[in-house]
Amino acid sequence: MKLDILTVPSFWETDMKQRHFQIKEKNSRLVVLFPGKNYPCEKPSLHYAGTSAIQCGFDLMVLEYGYQAARTNLDINDLPRVIEEIEDSIQRIISDYDHVIFISKSLGTIVAGEVHKRLEIPIKHIYLTPLNDTIQYINSSDGLVIYGTKDELFNNEMANQIFMTNNRKVIEIPNANHSLETDNVEESIEILSSLARIYMDFLNTRTLVQNHKQVSS
Repeated sequence: MKLDILTVPSFWETDMKQRHFQIKEKNSRLVVLFPGKNYPCEKPSLHYAGTSAIQCGFDLMVLEYGYQAARTNLDINDLPRVIEEIEDSIQRIISDYDHVIFISKSLGTIVAGEVHKRLEIPIKHIYLTPLNDTIQYINSSDGLVIYGTKDELFNNEMANQIFMTNNRKVIEIPNANHSLETDNVEESIEILSSLARIYMDFLNTRTLVQNHKQVSS
């Protein structure tokens, strides 16, 4: 496996280091990981999404945002700059791939949705703990939405605004919070194991699970 570090200049007066893992030459399949606002790709739900992608034969792009590289906080008014910089980062490699999946977390679901809109190419999604503003992007894309029933930022009422199709599904994880964890360590590990199975099924078969399936933790 080959690792390239793509150095991309940022508004935050630093360089983003976008990691591009290539498991073989001329691979046609790519997964891109979009972190949350304060949830980098090294945290569990995204880390295991990335390792699942590699295990399933996808190349992998692991993103960071400019403010993250600068070790500072995000002013939400600067979100358009984040989106522009991530689009620039992905444009550097996207033409090499025919089959692309975006896996995004929280604020990253908005970034992923907007970047997809700008790229104007077929992309499937796994949206992890989306936000209310993500619904417009979910309803115009194919893929999977995963959220916890105790998520303080996304609830059942919001999930009901998602239009279900054969190519767009929602999975609720009982008792999970916005980090897709609970206060119980063993239960959190079981949730993570369930997530890994969901990732592998999605990436291996390219099919979606039953509408509004609940994953037992």
